[in-house]
Parts: sequence; structure tokens; C-alpha cells
Amino acid sequence: MVTANRLVKSAWIAAEVGRERSEKVLVVEAYIAVSPLEMGYDAVRYGHLVEDVRRILAENPDIDRASILSVHRESRCSALFRRAAPEIAEAPELVA
Repeated sequence: MVTANRLVKSAWIAAEVGRERSEKVLVVEAYIAVSPLEMGYDAVRYGHLVEDVRRILAENPDIDRASILSVHRESRCSALFRRAAPEIAEAPELVA
């Protein structure tokens, strides 16, 4: 992704491999909400991000599809992982 895009935290190419097919997927982590179900969703800003992703897919026909993930601050998802971290560290099967 273009580094000048302030909506994108990071992006990378992932491979999704199955028994009958494989795909190259552009994974994009966005600083904004990407669903109307998320708090702070802005359809205009999301539209700009989608336009950028579509442009990149058009310029790179070897990439099969894209997946846009939200990592914006209003999301409480990361808090779920922070709460679980101490319990995981104490699990005896995970101690090296």
C-alpha cells in the first residue's frame, strides 16, 4: 500500500491454500472502522480505502482478492487479548 495513505496501518500478501485451489490475498489493516456495525464507522473514509484497494488489485492481477481488517482504537477486540495474556502465560503446557 502507499505509505502516504493515513488510513492504513500495514498491508501484506498472504496465501490461502486449499485442496482444490490457492489464492494470493492482500491483507490490509486499517486504522478506521470497516463495518457499519463498528463504533465510529465513516462510510466516506471507508470508501476511499476501498478505492485504493481496488486500484491496487487492478494494477496487480496476480493478487486474487483483498481482505480489510479494522485495528482502529475504538475497537475493543485488542482488549480481549490483553486480558487473556496473564492466564496464557501461567499455563504449564506453554512454559518453555
